[in-house]
Amino acid sequence: MIRQGEIYWADSGFGRHPVIIVSREELNRGNSVLAVLVTSKRFETRSRLANCVAFSSGEFAFTENCVAQGDSLSRILANDLDLSLGAVATLDAARMRAVIRAIGYTIDSDCEPA
Repeated sequence: MIRQGEIYWADSGFGRHPVIIVSREELNRGNSVLAVLVTSKRFETRSRLANCVAFSSGEFAFTENCVAQGDSLSRILANDLDLSLGAVATLDAARMRAVIRAIGYTIDSDCEPA
């Protein structure tokens, strides 16, 4: 079962990147999931943006400083996730709330998870 807050490696149109699953668990039973692309380029600039959540190297299995970009919300096919490794980490509740707020900022909504 793919759960909200889990981090997987994915092969997408952007190459191989870690992604954070943001869709509800019951929606992840089909062929696709919603995920936020995690990037590491321009960390210094992006880590200060309201639509991004910064992660330091070593946090949640990230190997370098990176950001989750709320504006990079994408539908990813479950087949594009590297399920052989399983989830490489799971965000805690506070960091998951930060990711949801970053998505909310992107769409001009006061998103707050339950």
